[in-house]
Amino acid sequence: MRLAAFVSPHGFGHAARTSAILRACWEQVPEIRFDLFTRVPAWFFEESIPGQFDYHDTQCDVGFVQRSALEIDLPGTLTALDAFLPFDPTEVRCLAGLVQRAGCEAVLCDISPLGIAVARAAGLRSILVENFTWDWLYEPYRDQFPGFRRHCALLRELFLTADHRVQTTPFCVPVAAADVVSPPVARPVQRSRAEVRNELGLRECDPLVLITLGGVPQALSFLPKLRRYFPVTFLITGASGDLRDGNLIVFDQATRLYMPDLMRASDAVVAKLGYGTVAEVWTTGKAMAYVARDFRESGPLKDFVDHAIPSFEIREEAFHRGDWLERVDELLALPNRRRPGPAGAKTVADFVLGVLARL
Repeated sequence: MRLAAFVSPHGFGHAARTSAILRACWEQVPEIRFDLFTRVPAWFFEESIPGQFDYHDTQCDVGFVQRSALEIDLPGTLTALDAFLPFDPTEVRCLAGLVQRAGCEAVLCDISPLGIAVARAAGLRSILVENFTWDWLYEPYRDQFPGFRRHCALLRELFLTADHRVQTTPFCVPVAAADVVSPPVARPVQRSRAEVRNELGLRECDPLVLITLGGVPQALSFLPKLRRYFPVTFLITGASGDLRDGNLIVFDQATRLYMPDLMRASDAVVAKLGYGTVAEVWTTGKAMAYVARDFRESGPLKDFVDHAIPSFEIREEAFHRGDWLERVDELLALPNRRRPGPAGAKTVADFVLGVLARL
């Protein structure tokens, strides 16, 4: 078996979800191979499916152009969409030929519309995996930036042409025609809590809070305040450089980190709401303090977190100022919940393998 996967590079959440699905496929069918089309770094997938894929550096999606992890650039996004859509027919034919020559039997698309177009040109089945689609996410901006209207219309039609549709909880808009509705899809932990803590130089009794804003860098002005909250150790990802100073462990954006293991080693998580982070926090059973962006996806994610994860919200201004640190003891007192494991990934993998088996 061979499967192509087109993965949105908007942050790391889509790549984390696809990695979890492909790993679950590989665990059931060890001889399967994958062709990955994305601009998420190859090392990110190597952590989950080592040696099982060929990597193709491809701009397969726009998503949003970001000024920072919490701020989007709408004019920049519209300019990027104007250059990306409609697809260049020559590029689509070239990618379709590449997929065919590789021997791929179907195309998985983690909200990448280009993957659906390539599958159709190659005469292959397309499997859309989503918790939202880009046309739905762009809709609120159509009045302020009318250029979004034509892109929404084109993207809506593209997504409707997918042969199969998988919705992963928490999703934004229920689709009656979805082939599968799965639990949250997250990568499995690979190392024990004790092993990771030992690597970090921490004891089991040392309180540890993980701070992550996903796959987009963000300057954190509150870093100096963290030193006042010893003996709590703060592990921060996505910074501008690595640092180990007292109770701060800081990793820059380029550092290769396997987030589920860091979550398992932590006692609580402070994070921006995003699908990959929410799914992995839920799967590892951690408590969470979250920042909800002014972003259409944030509402459904917030509803899920409020009901399914011991948590509280941090307003964006309070996050930047570091005011949330006054509640760090409250955060650490929230209960952790044991989960049965990454059932969502297996649910989707079972469906994908079933599609391949029927071809």
